[in-house]
Amino acid sequence: MYVRIFAYPLEGCDSSKTWKAASLALIKRLKARYKNRVNPEFIEIFSPESFNYPEILELIKTEQATPPIVTVEGDIVQSGGKISERMIRESLVKVGINPETDS
Repeated sequence: MYVRIFAYPLEGCDSSKTWKAASLALIKRLKARYKNRVNPEFIEIFSPESFNYPEILELIKTEQATPPIVTVEGDIVQSGGKISERMIRESLVKVGINPETDS
């Protein structure tokens, strides 16, 4: 299950962090919570990799979505504002992905 965060790497999400730094911290938490059930990644807008997602770039170009944009399995679950870990977790539950628990 892919969780992708599309954002400008150097743009600030608050006075002391960039979207890239915030995204990487969130990715670390998602990997710890979901282990190998979720594959989270940060994609820098206008990097070579971002051109593999022309639909995201088109939404930004036409101002139909605002970075950061978060997708779960290709569906946009968040556009603009602060990245919400809760919203990502809720979206994962909706598609049947729950955190791994120690038993």
